[in-house]
Amino acid sequence: MDLAIALQHVIPGYHGYQGDEENYDDTDNANLMCVIDRKRGLPVALALLYLHACARCGLDMTGIDFPGHFLLRLEAHGERVLIDPFHNGIVLGAAELRELLKAFQGLDAELQPEHYREATERTILLRLQNNIKVRALRSGDLAYATTILERCLIIAPDEPGLWHQTGTLHARLNNDQQALAAFEQFLALNHDPRHQQRIRSLAAELRDRIAGITPDENSKDTKPPKQPPRSDETVVRLHPQKSPPAGETPAPATGNEAPHMPDDPTPA
Repeated sequence: MDLAIALQHVIPGYHGYQGDEENYDDTDNANLMCVIDRKRGLPVALALLYLHACARCGLDMTGIDFPGHFLLRLEAHGERVLIDPFHNGIVLGAAELRELLKAFQGLDAELQPEHYREATERTILLRLQNNIKVRALRSGDLAYATTILERCLIIAPDEPGLWHQTGTLHARLNNDQQALAAFEQFLALNHDPRHQQRIRSLAAELRDRIAGITPDENSKDTKPPKQPPRSDETVVRLHPQKSPPAGETPAPATGNEAPHMPDDPTPA
């Protein structure tokens, strides 16, 4: 607890780093360079400053991939405390953690061991980028969201969910070659039969579109029966229109998401 108080005096106290509650969705809050300049940011961005400060001082601090709100765990002399980097480095007890969880997952949610999962360095970087991607999708900027996903693939090229999301957005942007390449990489990494069948069908349709083959809409033999989309699937409309309807904002793929990358919600 003494070390936690010392961190409060130094990082939010002396240096003035705080969570940006007034402009929470500003993308600068997930850009570490902007966070350092503005001294405002998201929980995961501010957490990086705590982690590096503790590493330089030889302190044992770990990122905690808590649902919806990134936290830090500080250990010393056989004791542990959980710290909220967004709210001036305050120490959270069980009651505060339970309240935070319920604000994000609903009143029926209860604390479980997996909520205290340690975050690897790669997980932290992906979570930071995911915040930017989600904000780009909310604003309808699919091109920028795709750019962010491609950055994520540099960090985690073995995550099939990232390839799935990248293929989905490229398809919506009519980048057929890039979409096909992303879906083929997804198929090489994900061996779930259900996903394999669905993405192989999309890949085949993309190949036809690249080759200039248009499906015969009047042919009963070539037109598959219309079925409602599954709740756990992302529907990518490839034919007949080449561009998405005005104002449409696609949701990121669900069920194939890269693990442990939740977006930090608006602070309670």
